[in-house]
Amino acid sequence: MKELTLQQQCAIQGGSIIGTGILYLLLGAGLYKILNSKRGRISIPKLVSLEWRD
Repeated sequence: MKELTLQQQCAIQGGSIIGTGILYLLLGAGLYKILNSKRGRISIPKLVSLEWRD
């Protein structure tokens, strides 16, 4: 039986380190925007719509 490389193991698990990093970067940017703005809106049509005012 042949052993899998690290890249093959990541592909089986459903993601890569780069993809995970980009996801965390987007989530962090969204949280930063919410925490540092007095008024705003974040919307993903048919999924999420957030609106806030300070």
